[in-house]
Amino acid sequence: MSKGGIPLGEWSGSAATEALHATIDQYQKESSRQTAKMIRLTWVITGLTVVLTIGLFVQIWLAFYPPHH
Repeated sequence: MSKGGIPLGEWSGSAATEALHATIDQYQKESSRQTAKMIRLTWVITGLTVVLTIGLFVQIWLAFYPPHH
């Protein structure tokens, strides 16, 4: 044990507070990255949905108005 007893960082709780701040910062950065990935995936799904919907309307159109050969 050190001469003064409990280190100042542990006595005041500042070490725990700094560790908590570091953990929260890390969590927020990871959360931001995950949010950005989810937004990109949502746009990809939206684009695929639009393409499939257009294909569906083309199929319906061809069913009612078949091309004449």
